[in-house]
Amino acid sequence: MTELAEKLAPYPGLSAIVGALLTFWPDHQKYVEKRFADDDDAFLARTEELAAVSLRSIGEGELPLYVEDYRWVSERLLEEEIHFQREGSYRLSTFQEAYDEVYSNVEYMGRYMRGLMISQIIWDQHARAFDVFRQEFLTALAPDSRYLEIGPGHGIFLYFASMQPNVAALEAWDVSEGSIIETREALHTLGVTREVALVQQDILKAPERHNEFDAAVISEVLEHLERPDLALRSLHAALKRGGRIFIHVPINSPAPDHIYLWRQIEEFHSFVEAQGFRIDIAHNLPVTGYTLERAIKRGVSISCILICTRVED
Repeated sequence: MTELAEKLAPYPGLSAIVGALLTFWPDHQKYVEKRFADDDDAFLARTEELAAVSLRSIGEGELPLYVEDYRWVSERLLEEEIHFQREGSYRLSTFQEAYDEVYSNVEYMGRYMRGLMISQIIWDQHARAFDVFRQEFLTALAPDSRYLEIGPGHGIFLYFASMQPNVAALEAWDVSEGSIIETREALHTLGVTREVALVQQDILKAPERHNEFDAAVISEVLEHLERPDLALRSLHAALKRGGRIFIHVPINSPAPDHIYLWRQIEEFHSFVEAQGFRIDIAHNLPVTGYTLERAIKRGVSISCILICTRVED
């Protein structure tokens, strides 16, 4: 038994995902070893909960397909990284370009979403960002909170929010009717029995929903938009005064559908504050194998996690 396998042995969900991945892609061994090297037992136990929920969503017998698509996504991201390091910009700059190349391609989107689900476990910055969401955002919400999420995807964030006794009502918005259907099916698969309002809504077209929510979540969405400022303004309006928001954005993070680039942590923080939010908690999580200082120096991807409070204009 390898050192990695021994470390993950108490965690059957993590062992299953990592084992399937390395069976399909053994050359990824060193990367995966680095990813789990510094994880303590408490963090591994929480990540195991995420892994178990992910496996339920994936479904019996489907894990090999997901790890195959994870490798495919990793290869696509490497292509984008080469362009980014050479040109200093993302390859695409408009939503229409992203739609034409990615969102309108059903097969591509299926592989992309399956691969990204595995990344939630295998990429250190994704696992830790989700841990901040659970440990520092969800648990700190006031009793009877009304919760809003943008771009719910596979429904994993919504699932954990639905398990919180301090969350009284749940709603999620997505611009795509197809994505809404997929989220609904995912929540059903995960056994969510609470009512969750799934609404087809373009976040850039601010709805007449003002001062309704105590909490909002927008994770890895803003970098896909041409006007992320309008998205945050829409959420500012939807939140009650003093409402809290969880924001996750990767900077210097080329991907097939990323179009809005922030280059510096401070630049992104100033952008969020300019939309009417006070930053209460900030985490900056570099990709596996990098310290924060080295990631800043080399201009590689850093996941910026902010927990903020709505303030008045």
